Amino acid sequence: MKAQPDPMRPYAKWLSVVLLLLGGSLLAACTIQLPVTPATPAPTRAPSKPPPDTFGGLVQSIDDYTLPIPVPTLEPDTTVVINTGGSRANVRSGPGLDFSIIGKAVPGEVFAVRSRSVDNQWWEVCCIPGATADAAETNGWLANSVVRPGNEDEVPVTEQLLDQTLTAQWEVDWQCGSERCEVKECSAEVNASVSRAPEAQLLAIEHQVTWADTCFATDEWVFDVNQFSGQERTGEYENNFLYGYWLGRGAGEANGAYTLEDGQTVAVTCSGPHTVEIEEGGGWTTAYEGNTCHDARTGMLVLLSYNKRWLFTGEFEGETYERAYFGDNETLNQRLVDTTVELEFVEER
Repeated sequence: MKAQPDPMRPYAKWLSVVLLLLGGSLLAACTIQLPVTPATPAPTRAPSKPPPDTFGGLVQSIDDYTLPIPVPTLEPDTTVVINTGGSRANVRSGPGLDFSIIGKAVPGEVFAVRSRSVDNQWWEVCCIPGATADAAETNGWLANSVVRPGNEDEVPVTEQLLDQTLTAQWEVDWQCGSERCEVKECSAEVNASVSRAPEAQLLAIEHQVTWADTCFATDEWVFDVNQFSGQERTGEYENNFLYGYWLGRGAGEANGAYTLEDGQTVAVTCSGPHTVEIEEGGGWTTAYEGNTCHDARTGMLVLLSYNKRWLFTGEFEGETYERAYFGDNETLNQRLVDTTVELEFVEER
C-alpha cells in the first residue's frame, strides 16, 4: 500500500496541540503536531437556508409555530434637530450619562432617529460623523434635553438585548474520524457569563470550556458584545462562522425552531453551509464546513455543527499532491442547553 502524507507527523519545529480555540470556536485537533507559526484564517462564507433536518432532526419547520408580531419598521423621515442654543451637544454610545461620548453635534444639525429609550429621555440616531470605535456601527444617543424631537409616538422603544446577569451554557460532542487520533471522541461544556462591569455599550463575556474526563485542556476566552445590538467585536474574523457566538439583532429571518431541554422552543435563523480554511504549515490545510442556527431575537448561537478535513498540497515520496484528502477528519456538534437571555420563544400552532 502506497504511503500517504501523515498530518500527525512532525515537520520541523513543533507545538503539540490537542485543542485549538480561535476566539472561542472549538477547533479540536486530536493529538496532532502543528507548526508554531500562527495559522491565518482565510474565511469564506456562502449563506443559505439549510433544511430543517440539518442538525439531525433537532430543528423543526418554523411554519409549525407562531412567531411574535414584528415591531413596525421606522419611517426614514423621522428626525430630531440639535437645539442647544449655540453649544455643541454630546453624542453618547448608549442612553445615559454613564456611556462614553463618541461624537459632537452642532446646533441645527438633523439626525435620523432609529429608536428611543424606555423613559423617552434618549434618542438613538444615525449617523454620527467622526464617531470613535466605541460606537455601534455609526449610531449614537442624544439626550432629549438637547434636541427638538418629532412625534415620539412613531418611534419604537429600543431593546437592551443583554445585561450583566447574562449566563449561557452549551454542550459539545466531538469525534475524530482518523485512525491516528489518540482520542476518538469526547464531550465538553461551554459556559458563558459577564466577567466585569460594562464599558460603554460593551459587555465582556467570558467563555469557559471544560472537557469530560480531561480529554483536552480546559480553556477560556472573552468576547466584547454590545448590550443593545447583541453583536460581538471580532475584527478580521467577522465573516468566520466559527467565531459567530453573538451575531446580534437582525441576524436573519427565522426559518427553524429548536426545543431546549426545559421544553421551551426558540425561533432560530439557520444558515449554511459556511466554510473556512486555515493554513497549518508543512503543506497542510484544515478545511471546515458547517451550519449554524442563531436565536432570531438576539442573534446568540444556538446550534453549531461542522466537519473538519485535513488537505495536503506538496510533494511526498516522489508524488505531487494538490489539496489531497486522505480521510482524516473531525466532527463537532454544539447545542445551547440553558441561558438567562430572553430568546425568541414560540408556541406550536
